[in-house]
This record gives sequence, C-alpha cells and structure tokens, in this order.
Amino acid sequence: MANQDPEAERARRISSRPDETRPRTSIIDSIRDNLTSVKYMLIVAGIGAFFVGVLIFIFIRDLESTGRWTMVIGLALIGVVGIASWRQVARAVFGRRGRYGVNTLIVVVAFITLLTLGNFVLWWLSDQDNPPGWLRTDVTSNQQFGLSEQTVQLLSELSDPIQATVFLQIDTAEGAAAWRDTQDLLSEFSRRAADDFYFRLIDPVLQPNVAADFGVTQTPAIVIEATDSRRTDIIVGGNPRNGPDIFDEQGITTAMLVVNQIRQKQVFFISGHGERDITSAQGDDEGYVQAALSLIRDNYRVSTATLIDLLPKIFSNSANDFPAALIFAGPQSGLVSASGELRDETDILRQYMLRGGSVIFLFEPDPDPSYGDLIGEFGVALGTGHLVDQTSFVAPETNFLQITRSNRQFDPPHPITEPIDVIYMPGATFIGRTITDDSIPRTATGEPHLILTGLATTTLNSWEELGDLDSFDIDEDRPGPFTVAVAVEALAPIGFTPQIVDGEFVRTNIVIIGDTDFASDRYFSSAKNGDFLVNAVNWAVRDFELISIRSKTKAFRELVLTRSERDFVRWSGWLLMPSLISVIGVWSWWRRR
Repeated sequence: MANQDPEAERARRISSRPDETRPRTSIIDSIRDNLTSVKYMLIVAGIGAFFVGVLIFIFIRDLESTGRWTMVIGLALIGVVGIASWRQVARAVFGRRGRYGVNTLIVVVAFITLLTLGNFVLWWLSDQDNPPGWLRTDVTSNQQFGLSEQTVQLLSELSDPIQATVFLQIDTAEGAAAWRDTQDLLSEFSRRAADDFYFRLIDPVLQPNVAADFGVTQTPAIVIEATDSRRTDIIVGGNPRNGPDIFDEQGITTAMLVVNQIRQKQVFFISGHGERDITSAQGDDEGYVQAALSLIRDNYRVSTATLIDLLPKIFSNSANDFPAALIFAGPQSGLVSASGELRDETDILRQYMLRGGSVIFLFEPDPDPSYGDLIGEFGVALGTGHLVDQTSFVAPETNFLQITRSNRQFDPPHPITEPIDVIYMPGATFIGRTITDDSIPRTATGEPHLILTGLATTTLNSWEELGDLDSFDIDEDRPGPFTVAVAVEALAPIGFTPQIVDGEFVRTNIVIIGDTDFASDRYFSSAKNGDFLVNAVNWAVRDFELISIRSKTKAFRELVLTRSERDFVRWSGWLLMPSLISVIGVWSWWRRR
C-alpha cells in the first residue's frame, strides 16, 4: 500500500462518498471544461457546411441560393469560433510561427497582385487598335484565331471605311455560339483596321426591313459595305447547326476587295475538248463546280470559253480584257490544228503565253500528243501510264496516290505547296522534264528562260504502270520516284526570243498537274486537294497573298472514353487531388505535434 498513487487513492475515496457529500461543479465550469470540444465541433460543422454549399452551388444550378446560404452559415460558424478563441487566434497570428505565416501570406498576396496588374496591362494593350504583333500570338497549330499578314496589310490600306452588318438569329444555343465565333473574327478585323472597320448585329426576323434594304434573302449572312461609296457585297454563311464557324477570313477579305473596287481578274475554264464542266455537276467524278466556286470566293471572274472565243481578248491591248489564266481541266481531245491566220489552237495558246498569260493544265494518263508537243517547248514531258505507289497510297488502291509532307513529297519548297500537308490523287500520270538546267537558254544578263520546279512527287517505292496494275514488271514498267506536278516560270518557250515591254521581260507562269479527278466535286474537299488547285491559280496569276488567306480548318480533337474511364477521370479530378493534399496536410500537422 505504500507504493499506491496518492491521487488514485483520493479519487477512490471521493467516488465512494455518498452523492450528497461530493463537491459540486457549476454549469459555467462545465461549459468551460467542454468548450474546446464545442469549438472543434463548430469548426468541423462550419468547414463541412461551406464545402457542401460550394458543391451545391456548382453542381445543382436550381439550388444556387441554398448553396450560397449554406456557405454563409459555414463561414459564420467558423467566425464564431474565431471570435470565441480570439486569444489563440492572436497568438497564432502574432506569435513567432504566426509571424512567419503572415510574412508568407503577404508575399503570396503581393505576387498575385503583381500578376493581376501585369495581366490587366497586357489586356489593355491588346485591346488597343492595331496592337503590336508580339503581344498577340496565336499558338494554335493552324493559326485559326489570327489574321494573315496579307489581310492585315489590306486593312491598313483601305481606301473606304468598312461596315459589316451581320444578319443572324441568336435566340437559340446554336445561333448564340455562331455569333460568339463571328464576333471574335470580326473583332480581330476591327482591331487591326483601327477606325476603318466596324460591325453590328441585326436580327433578320425582328428587323426584316433592314435585310430587305441590303437585298439579303438568305441568312446567316454578312453585308460588307463601303460606307463612303455605298458599294456592298453579301457573304452567305453556313448553317449554325453544323458548327459555330459559319464565316471565315477568306470570305470577308474577298468581299472587302470587291467593295474597294480591287479589279477582278478573269479566269477561264477552256471548253471544246471534253473538259470538265463548271456549270452543273456531271456526277461525283466529273463536276468542277466546287473548284469554280472557290475561285469566285477568291475574287476572280470565272467563266468558260473556247480558245477561238478568246481571240479578241488575247490580242486586245486592254489589260482589263486580257485573261489572267486559262485552265484546261482534263481535255479528252487534242488542240485543233487549222489552216488560216489565228485558227490554230496551239498557236493561239502559244501567243497567249508569249504575251504573259498563265495556264493551268490538268491531265489524265495518256493525254493527246498535241498537249505534249506544246508543253515540250517549255521543257516538260507528259507521261502515258498510271502511277503506282506501294508506300503512300489510299488503301486498297495503290494507284490512288497520297502525297504527304511527312514523306517529303512536297520538296523542294514552293509557294503553292507551302501551306499544304497532304493531297490525294486518284489515278495520276507523271510530269517529267526534257531539259536540264545547264541546257536552258539564258538572257544577256544571265537570267534563265525557264525555271522548272517540281511540286509533288511519289515515293521511291513507285513506278509508272504501262500494263496491269498488279505488280511491277521490270521489262515493261519504269521505276520511280516520279513528279506529278510541275510549276514553270518562263520568259519564252525553247527556240523563242523573250519579249520586252516597258523595259521588262514578259513572263508567263504555267502549272502542269498529272491528275484531274483530285479537284473534282467528289475529291475537292478531301485533305488539301481544293487548296492545291486554287493555290496553283493564285500563283499563276501572281496573287501570292491569297495563298495564305485560305480558309483555316478548325481541328476537332475528341477524347473517346468508356464509361468506367470517364468515371475515373471525373472522380479523380474532383476528389483525388484534394484528398491527397488533405492527407499530406494532416500528416504534416501530426508530425509537428
């Protein structure tokens, strides 16, 4: 008994006393003794209420008010505990450890404040008219949010201020999304044009008179109006149900060229030899309607004519009448040879090119020899068989060529192919050359009469098939690689003297492509087929700036998940990181204790 704890013995004696002899504890003392437990309970309840309110506010939109009040109650409970424990709070804030925490908080707040001020300054600068280029950088892969340099240059040289009136209904979700996309695009135009470009939105249902005044019969549409001259041009947009990008930079830029009276160049699709039709779709493989519409969108006047019909224009001294380019879209018969002055189509075409006209030839395998004879004067040869490529093709047809940049099939670099990454050619022939660079004649100043550049080639594992398409016959077929498109810059054909006008050489641009189907209505929208043809026309007529204003395709990137994968992403995003941080915080706090 000598070793018994005195405190334990005292407690035993007290507990053995009758109730009336035990010391009594006041209610205030009981509350004070349990106050710490109450505080912990209130803190837990306050934090729980606050986070429950946040979840309700975020995920249950119909109970936003309830969520707010739940957060307020949670903060109030935490505030009550803070007031009741003000001594502990003051000690935690102003004590040694608290001072370190306050200093850290001040540094964090100062850093966030500086970031906020810097962000505001950058936003203010970027919102100014024509902000500096370094301030606005489009980091998307296809530069879908910025304007091309040529459009920016056009905006800086506007002779007449532009007003863009958008006719669009925005009372649906699709319409509202389309307006946001259109507003972003037009805002970029307005920002780059300073005070010379502004836009507005008109609901064609609520204000039909305004639409009627502009002659708008189909919506959505944008009316581009030169405010001084009152010239207008209407751009018809796509269906908002198919996506919000219903207008593009190219269409707006072309309309601005029209209302500012930039001269439209004439482009003629030659007829009379079984060429493709641009006026009506002859079928998925035959029609060239989409090709013609794309050229019209690039501000060209497009029509069809025979070479005989074009005689007055070709030999006219008026620059406005002279055709900018002639397009032979898959001729089936040869150039007509006839006696008499200016009746031979080969001579007409040659004289047109000697006068500075540009030509785009699109051939199918084994074209008429008359075209080979004419093109041979410019150092180019035409193939006769189909090309087969067992490395780069569209399965299962090995003669359905796939020309890709990743395979280095667009080397050497050229303005026509610079923005292109892939094209498809269903049944192509090769385009060769008959002259080496060393044998090309030169002017007195050393300038070559001809500059030939390959635009697209097959791979090493290809050949020209002159028989069956099944396999390579070493005795009959010719191995590749082969060029399937060539660009020619010429001062004169071989054997002709370059002409000089106003002290400068007359130049002609020629593009020869060994396929016609790639630009037909069936394949025009495949990959960059349409851009390849239209870029060739732009380059041939020296509209180099239009090549970079081609419509930008918005990449659609979709992450396909199973239901379990989707649930994992959802719950891990909501709970995993917060839970990990909480566990680490509790563990760190426990170690310090």
